[in-house]
Amino acid sequence: MLIILLPCGCAETPHTEHGQEMALHEMKKGHLFGWVEKQHVSLTDQQINELAQYGIEISKDEKIVVYYSMTARRGRSEVAKAFPVKGDGEHGLFELVVDVGRTIMIQEIHIVKNPKDCTGQPVINKDFIEQFIGKDPTSSFELAKESEDVLTTPAKIRPIRMAPITSENIAKELRKWLAIAKILKRDYPTWSVEQ
Repeated sequence: MLIILLPCGCAETPHTEHGQEMALHEMKKGHLFGWVEKQHVSLTDQQINELAQYGIEISKDEKIVVYYSMTARRGRSEVAKAFPVKGDGEHGLFELVVDVGRTIMIQEIHIVKNPKDCTGQPVINKDFIEQFIGKDPTSSFELAKESEDVLTTPAKIRPIRMAPITSENIAKELRKWLAIAKILKRDYPTWSVEQ
């Protein structure tokens, strides 16, 4: 499932909206299930407080959640949500899209913007990203601090070599979006596009 996504923000930002619509068209064209719709949900104060109990801070700018609802061709049953994941690290800004299925498990991660290291090579690699596939809100997102940790505690994430801050920020953001997806599923149990 290939998703191409350009930077997105609130619908009130006209200069990025054209790019979002183009990205939406590309997503619809390439999506396995044939339909993707852009959604906006405003998190309530109760939901934000609940996320804070899990150590996830939501700023005022993040209160409106933008995601893409992926539905089957027939009917309006939602099969997954795609969340834009943004952050930065040692080598600059990164942007990913994470597909979260109905069971609140990471199905796929697409790299949209990959910073380059000092040699000009992309920082985020496939081996790092694949460690998150299949993770759910109860999974560990802890990074191994030393190479021995990977051998003694295989549940820990192997960080990107020479990019521990980027690795930590990606893990933190993916955990945050899984928690948000869990809240959205609970509060909108049908995962319908008419939310």
